[in-house]
Amino acid sequence: MKIKETLKRLLLSIAGKSNYILYRNFLFTKSKFAVKNDWIKFIRRKISLPIDFELIHLEGEEFYLLLIHSDNIAHFFHDMFFPFYMEFRKNKKRVCVSIKGDQFQREFLESVIEPQYLIFLEYEKTYSFSDLIIIPEGRDLKLYDNYLEVCREIKEICFAKHHIIEKRDKNLIYGRNELSRKKLLNIDQAFLKANDIKQVSLSKLSFKDYLTTLSTASTFTYVVGAGVFNLLFLGPDVSVLEINPYRNNSWAQMFGMSALCKFHVVVTQNIQPSSAATQAEAILDSHSVFDETIAAEIKNLISSHN
Repeated sequence: MKIKETLKRLLLSIAGKSNYILYRNFLFTKSKFAVKNDWIKFIRRKISLPIDFELIHLEGEEFYLLLIHSDNIAHFFHDMFFPFYMEFRKNKKRVCVSIKGDQFQREFLESVIEPQYLIFLEYEKTYSFSDLIIIPEGRDLKLYDNYLEVCREIKEICFAKHHIIEKRDKNLIYGRNELSRKKLLNIDQAFLKANDIKQVSLSKLSFKDYLTTLSTASTFTYVVGAGVFNLLFLGPDVSVLEINPYRNNSWAQMFGMSALCKFHVVVTQNIQPSSAATQAEAILDSHSVFDETIAAEIKNLISSHN
């Protein structure tokens, strides 16, 4: 299988006359690489031979190219979507999107971008283009002076699309318990009941149900990581507690989304290692254990909000 894939990439690097050919996350191009985007594998096409190859032609028009091949919702938003959206909202053109079939990501895109601008590509098929706009990879939203305004714009567009009205009267906790890393273990259900806290499993929901759930949050407790995306759909009056194992590694603070709400951090040393594959330092992917310290922080969050 690897030999077959290698041969196909070799042929695409020399086949045909198109300015751009896309296969999976490989972009074969005659142009010099003008942007840094680690999610796209750029391959320079120095020669073009008349080799017949089965292509889907999307030529004669300039498109944005948006490759989203990560199931990490934070990387999806910080690295790929937000830099693209900052350009798209100023200069609207059709966008070719490859998302490897992730339904939640697709529903998000369909909520923010008008349908006439979206073209969803199939991951295993090969496409040719004459002109593409490729956006550099991002991460730190604070680089954009108006990023808070744009984040709130995205939120309002999504809520309006799904006819959701905010009614913020619930205390929510998201412990990532349906996932493999960075769980909040041993959550005290009696404590949740006594303090009127609802535990939610956000990654199991459709995008509309996800929005509906977050539209009810007056306080929100979650574990550090990709859940930083959730802050996008809260608001300036929502009190948030982010639980960090071992040390403060808050993506929300590093990349700007902590300013979207009343943000607080707790660091816990009461952790257990995860058996799942880690993404960076193993200790930062540890599970946090619900204990008296975390319970006290949640109670303080709720009481200060009230």
